[in-house]
Amino acid sequence: MSASRQAQADLVPAHATVLIARVARVVRQRFEQVLAPLGLRQRHVVALSYLRGYGPTAQQKLADRLRMDASSMVCLLNELEENDLVVRQRDRADRRRAIVELSPQGEFALCRVDKAVQIVEDEMMTRLSHQERATLHELLVKLNSGDPDWGLIVNE
Repeated sequence: MSASRQAQADLVPAHATVLIARVARVVRQRFEQVLAPLGLRQRHVVALSYLRGYGPTAQQKLADRLRMDASSMVCLLNELEENDLVVRQRDRADRRRAIVELSPQGEFALCRVDKAVQIVEDEMMTRLSHQERATLHELLVKLNSGDPDWGLIVNE
């Protein structure tokens, strides 16, 4: 083994957790870069993605699922509503409750996000073969089994 390859090998952490954290940091930074031109941040995308997956949701339930306090949720929803990405309406069964729903513009924004995510994924996995990408995806799915903790995602 050449001296430069040995030096590189010495810099690779022995623990997979440290490697995952390093890669996650790079992916997150790149993700934020591709979101910026869309006028979105990760917390916006998490809220919109939740609504896309679960449909119209009571504002308090959304706050609970994303582990956000009420005032932070209001600020987040105000930003999304100002950009016509969500719609808030009073619950007909209980006028005290607000129901939050993804708007058509919010759905369109998520389609743009999906394309941006694909760009980041392609950049990050450029050195992997198609089979290696598939294997990595299978392993990550296995590690991520269960109901996602949306609060951990939005509060990173």
